[in-house]
Amino acid sequence: MNEIIFINTFFNIVFRNELAYMRDFMISYQYMQNFIQWLDKRQIECPVLCSITEDEYAFLSRLMKAEDVDHVLHKPFSIEMENLAREYEDATHILYVPGFQEVSNDFLETNSYNHIYFYHIPGYFHRSDLSFFDPFPAFFCALRHVDLWPGCLIFKGQQAVFAPIHKQEDMKQLFHYIEQEVNLFEVYNNYYQSDAYFIQLSDLHLGKDKRQRGLTRLYASLDELIPRLPSPWPIQILITGDLMESPNRKNMYMANDFMNSLKKRYKANVTFILGNHDVIVHGFNFARNQKSKVIAYLLGENIKVLEQEKIIIIKMDTTSEGNLARGKVGERQLAEIDDELSAIDHIEDYTLLLMLHHHVYPINKAEFIKTKWHEKTFINRIIETSKVLVDAPLLIDWIQKRHIHYVFHGHKHLPFFRKEDDCYYIGAGSATGGLKESRSRYISYNIMKYDMREKKMKICMIFYDDKAKAERQRVEVYLFEGGNNHETCGSHEG
Repeated sequence: MNEIIFINTFFNIVFRNELAYMRDFMISYQYMQNFIQWLDKRQIECPVLCSITEDEYAFLSRLMKAEDVDHVLHKPFSIEMENLAREYEDATHILYVPGFQEVSNDFLETNSYNHIYFYHIPGYFHRSDLSFFDPFPAFFCALRHVDLWPGCLIFKGQQAVFAPIHKQEDMKQLFHYIEQEVNLFEVYNNYYQSDAYFIQLSDLHLGKDKRQRGLTRLYASLDELIPRLPSPWPIQILITGDLMESPNRKNMYMANDFMNSLKKRYKANVTFILGNHDVIVHGFNFARNQKSKVIAYLLGENIKVLEQEKIIIIKMDTTSEGNLARGKVGERQLAEIDDELSAIDHIEDYTLLLMLHHHVYPINKAEFIKTKWHEKTFINRIIETSKVLVDAPLLIDWIQKRHIHYVFHGHKHLPFFRKEDDCYYIGAGSATGGLKESRSRYISYNIMKYDMREKKMKICMIFYDDKAKAERQRVEVYLFEGGNNHETCGSHEG
């Protein structure tokens, strides 16, 4: 699907996402030549790109800015990039995005309009290969509607809507609206009225000096993304443990300020659970009375009911028992939660979400992150398997009996998405950057779309952002509905 890569490069130019399009140009000289051919097919002129020879290209480096190219090659590179942006930024663009099976899209070529630019991605997507690099801003609208693909992404400037196209009549209706000069953004705006969004953050380790830069990058990333998640419902932020590096007074104030900042900055509701670092100091468990203070200060309750949304969030503490690296739930806690749930009238009308810190199943790195030699050994796999919850089978059985379909956890600093026995296990990486690859350190967080009408999670988007911005942003999308019964993010396990 080279077409989508060229489209993405072009619109990152139009949206002035300089870091992104410069990284694309630095992939290889051949990529630049292929992109020029794509421009030629669309009759888009960019003389400065055509003028760059292979010998001149050798003087460029992957970390250059557009103005750097001006100085190195003595060519008006940045000026032409700006001219492209100005020429197309105020136009209406329609991008046809295919679905997950091959269908005829001959109807795309039946109409053309001078004031609208049409593009289409050929072929079709595989559910297991929804991975995108540096997606241009408007494309996030298409990503948050993956469950509705195929369809048309319609965008102009900062406006973007997605129109599902499942049959020829849908496309004819779109063309009819265009001919009648109907406002497309108003017509297709209703497709998000039942969408609510959950953002999962984990393992921030506030108080650790190295994490401050990651926290700054996290705010910048959320500042860009959250305005692109239109919804009549407030954002729900789930923090699955290890908010602090250790629970001293300074870090507790820092954690409290961080959660208040999330509430004010994004008008969000924040739900937090404890991780092992939230209750240990220098490798030792807190004394029971001290630990109780931490729980009372930060945790608050075992069950959180979102009455308007008809959602119950179960906040499970896996730090009470077990050792430092492994957590444990315990039968007593399950019994206490059962008692609280039994007191809720008409509980069948609610969707149950479970939050805990430690993971229930073994976790491997995503395939694009390099695996160290010792991580591939048989012994290491046994060790990793042993790091799951001490009483994981007990919890899994309880989850099945309670008909819980969504479980959120952290701990491993690795994103994770897996379906087992009609339940999805969603793990978050470190939101301040605990995932290292070469010279890059990625912050990572998850965004889930929840359909309020159907009372179901629809998609999970996993975001990887390099703190130094040297590497491309990566977005992986997973569908809750359909696909194989056993899916994992990263390496697939049997």
